[in-house]
Amino acid sequence: MENYDVIVIGGGHAGCEAALASARMKCNTLLLTINLDTIALMPCNPAIGGSGKSQVIAEIDALGGEIAINAEKALTQIRILNTSKGLALRSKRAQCDKKLYSMYMKETLEKQSYLHIFQTIISHLIIKNNTVFGVVDINGEELYGKTIIVTTGTFLNGRIHVGHISYEAGRSGEISGGGISNQLKDLGFDVKRFNTGTTPRLDRKSVDYSKFEIQEGIKEPINLSFKSERRIFENQLPSYLGWTNEKTMEVTKKYLSYSPSRAGLMVKTGPRTCPSIEEKVVWFPERVRHSFFLEREGFLTDELYAAGLYMSVPPQKQEEIIHTIYGFENAKITRPGYAIAYDFVDPKEISETLETKKIKNLFFAGQINGTTGYDEAAAQGIIAGINASLKVKNSDTFILKRYEAYIGVMIDDLTHKEISEPYRITPSHVEHRLVLREDNADLRLTEKGRKLGLVDDERYRKYEERLSNIEKGKDIIGKTQIYPNRETLTKLQDLNLPSINKPETLKDLLKRQDITHKDLIVLNDELSYLPDDVLEELEIEVKYEGYIKREINEIKEIKKMESFIFPADFSFSSITSLSKTAIQSLEMHKPKSLGEAIKLQGIKPSDVLTLISVIAKNKELN
Repeated sequence: MENYDVIVIGGGHAGCEAALASARMKCNTLLLTINLDTIALMPCNPAIGGSGKSQVIAEIDALGGEIAINAEKALTQIRILNTSKGLALRSKRAQCDKKLYSMYMKETLEKQSYLHIFQTIISHLIIKNNTVFGVVDINGEELYGKTIIVTTGTFLNGRIHVGHISYEAGRSGEISGGGISNQLKDLGFDVKRFNTGTTPRLDRKSVDYSKFEIQEGIKEPINLSFKSERRIFENQLPSYLGWTNEKTMEVTKKYLSYSPSRAGLMVKTGPRTCPSIEEKVVWFPERVRHSFFLEREGFLTDELYAAGLYMSVPPQKQEEIIHTIYGFENAKITRPGYAIAYDFVDPKEISETLETKKIKNLFFAGQINGTTGYDEAAAQGIIAGINASLKVKNSDTFILKRYEAYIGVMIDDLTHKEISEPYRITPSHVEHRLVLREDNADLRLTEKGRKLGLVDDERYRKYEERLSNIEKGKDIIGKTQIYPNRETLTKLQDLNLPSINKPETLKDLLKRQDITHKDLIVLNDELSYLPDDVLEELEIEVKYEGYIKREINEIKEIKKMESFIFPADFSFSSITSLSKTAIQSLEMHKPKSLGEAIKLQGIKPSDVLTLISVIAKNKELN
């Protein structure tokens, strides 16, 4: 076989984005996967996005990635979360047809220039003098590449557990791969073990939906990708909200000894954000009502995914637990839930480019870095693909800072903080949420993607058009005044809005909480020629103007102070407004600079802002 610029091992969400990124940067790329029919598989819930995650999806899309476009093609339902928290913090969550998603992504990969896909199993890496040169598959075939990206998901020594029964597998029904993991251990990598799990699938015909609360998708024009026009998604499938009860928890508690983690048969370090029902019994003994959602796995299947009912006791016990839930009295399980334990490498072994520190030209992306979730994996994939390609080209690295993107926050957390459980990005990790919004990801990152060669002409044209419309909108609302004449007062009355007694600009009006961009169109029809997404962007920028300016100023200070050097005798313990955990971490590690300090374990966003404030005051005093 020919030599390649970039070889990607693994065809999951990280591998797909990595391979597409490197190929679009015109690097000769090889994607290796165990099974061509399971490319971009969704082994868990059928969802893309959600709180914190939709921001990541938007950033991948803005850089020129594929996950948002693909999710739109396979979409079965779309909702907007966090609506009560204001326009700036809303997050989209899309449910997808799993089969369609995989098929569309495979089609995209197959059509991509500079990219070859090959089905095989990799046994080990070719490494000489602390540098990787290629891989060897189970047939003994040597494949050479200038850079290698490992995106093996849960397949590194993956082991499935159902009750006290366990067997090697990367996912249910698929073989595991331990060769690379064992090799990494021999090379001195800090290889650890996590677990995750999935829920039993149910036959939708056996469910009594009258006992659940229906959750409909939105019926308004919407898009996931900046490349797409907003549209109404027809034929969306409903999901359903359900609850456990006292009987559910009683039966679960009775079968705890059958749980592999509780029986000590596997590690207990799973994601706390989505614990199994066995864990919920232990962690929340006082609670009997736990919510879960029923979601269709696709248009042409009767299988339901019960998000929130993760379990790994024997199938017969799972059925008994399921039957205690109202609406599930006669429910039939099509596939039992299971837990899976797998190897990952402590992410402090990688740099912010996702290249390993021990082995040159070797990159890790996805669950191998201790993360969980399709969105997190895809984000690491595109960054690894970019940096692997830049290394081939001998170009400067590409690193997103914490104040530039949610992706930057995630990678910074992974590479500088202790990961005690599978990492999942949430808004709580992010210091500047109003600047790093889902809606403005294209304004933040499209130019970067263009310079890298990932944003094609069509995408860039749409971006320029949107940018131009935003400037037009700013000009209109900033300059246009309305007067308290009869016509205006009548319009305000018809809109059930307070009247005005002096001339006001449209921008001043929009600052009011009771006025939306839709109201402005009634007051000035010039705005009706602008797309709705542009008007929403204007509304967010105006309504949160003060908060956004404050965060922008904080970012400016961070940029200035990242290189601030602490005096040798600087006392962190004297800063009483710091958290105790922060003081302990700072005093233990004695960081030389603020840039080092903000990356330490235990340093929260509030602690960062406190340090910045103290430094600023000290500068004023001096």
